[in-house]
Amino acid sequence: MNKQKVLKVLNIFLILSFIITAFSLIFYKFIPSEIQGSEFLYKTHEFAGIIFIILGIFHFILNFNWVKAVYFKKKK
Repeated sequence: MNKQKVLKVLNIFLILSFIITAFSLIFYKFIPSEIQGSEFLYKTHEFAGIIFIILGIFHFILNFNWVKAVYFKKKK
């Protein structure tokens, strides 16, 4: 599997983990109901956040050549 295909799949999981992290925090903090502050939402937010960070690191590693080309240009 080439790098572009891996990145396509990785990006899907990256955005899904971000959405789950964000919504679980919103529901945990701001939705006034019996689920507000629940242990399930707290654990969901924690787990999705860890997955998001791990996927973000892999995303950065797979795109490091682009980062080098853009931010570490050799001066003429």
